[in-house]
Amino acid sequence: MIDYRILHDPAELEEVVNLEIAVWGLNPRNAVPTAILHVMALGGGLILGAYDGTRMVGLLICMVVKRGDDVFLWSHMTGTHPDYQNQGIGLTLKRFQRRWALDNGYKSIRWTVDPLQRRNAWFNLHLLGEDAALSTVDYHVNFYGDMDDDINRGMPSDRIEACWQLDQPTLHRAMPGKPLLLLRADERGYPIETLPDYDHEWLTAAVPADLEALRKTDREAVLAWRLALREALMPAFEQGYAAYDFTSNQGLYIYHLRRLT
Repeated sequence: MIDYRILHDPAELEEVVNLEIAVWGLNPRNAVPTAILHVMALGGGLILGAYDGTRMVGLLICMVVKRGDDVFLWSHMTGTHPDYQNQGIGLTLKRFQRRWALDNGYKSIRWTVDPLQRRNAWFNLHLLGEDAALSTVDYHVNFYGDMDDDINRGMPSDRIEACWQLDQPTLHRAMPGKPLLLLRADERGYPIETLPDYDHEWLTAAVPADLEALRKTDREAVLAWRLALREALMPAFEQGYAAYDFTSNQGLYIYHLRRLT
């Protein structure tokens, strides 16, 4: 049975650092250090660990952020040890975070998502979006700069910014008809862009079905997808669309976008 604990003690926080490195293959200099984790925990944020007995197998790190007059939680990292992935630990960590945030007076949590990673998109926009309103209208180009971990090395670190409105109902809606597909794959696995038509209320954009396989066989294709998805999502957000769901159908993995303004 997995146990979930709020962490404050420096010795426990040192375990968090070790797990950061194990989950993402980080250069140790890029992990959030124990001292900073301690400051986050003391400053109104949440450091959460998932344990199998005495072994930490999952982590969540979030801090308090002020942007203009808005004060909210910024969720910096959520991860599970490779030996324990696909067991619902990450989802339980995020739901624990939501309950804790509401109990402590926070109305929203924000974080970044790599838009090319379909499993992350499914987890965030679909699974978490069922619990409360979750959407993104912000696209950040190369948000973290050059990254040296096993997942992001050699690619621009583009991210979309998720906003989870914790006390608002889900935004998920069934799409009517066949919305315009902005982006899809060709026979080689490379992206094909469709000329956008912003008169549509609903749009969709696909991502690669197997990014990891593509990363191993054709890095140029991965870069092409990164740039094509940037060109599809950024203008759509600027035109008043929000991405609010991510689904799959017959091998096509797509973002759902809807005009909200």
